[in-house]
Amino acid sequence: MLIISLYREARGKGEALMKHTLKIKYVFLFLLSIVFLSSCFAERINKVMKSWMLTHYGDLIASWGPPQMVFDDGYGGRILIYTTQRAFIAPGKSTTYTTGSATAYDNYIWGSATSYTYYTPSQLYGYTAYRMFWINKKGYIYKWAWRGL
Repeated sequence: MLIISLYREARGKGEALMKHTLKIKYVFLFLLSIVFLSSCFAERINKVMKSWMLTHYGDLIASWGPPQMVFDDGYGGRILIYTTQRAFIAPGKSTTYTTGSATAYDNYIWGSATSYTYYTPSQLYGYTAYRMFWINKKGYIYKWAWRGL
């Protein structure tokens, strides 16, 4: 009976290790896809920002609306800054661990099991995305920058 119990315990640990390895693979693939998508979004943002080069700032304001902030650039021009609040929710997760044992003797079987559940609540994450345009004295965009997707 002890041999059967030890076998079941060892088999359970092997399955747990396999599940853990599979989770690592999924996390790696998820992170790899995030990196790939981020680079695609970055290229798209660069293309949009670059399209405004040497354009009069009035066209930018007509298209994007008034900026949230305006600063002097130190050369007689201005810096227009557009901001957007971005937010996403990481879902909650619950994990249950169960341990148990069983004993058999003649025609009798008895045992016990204990389960523990751990819960991680969902979390809200956020950041500010910035789009900045430098405007020369004549009102034309001569430089741009951005931060945050």
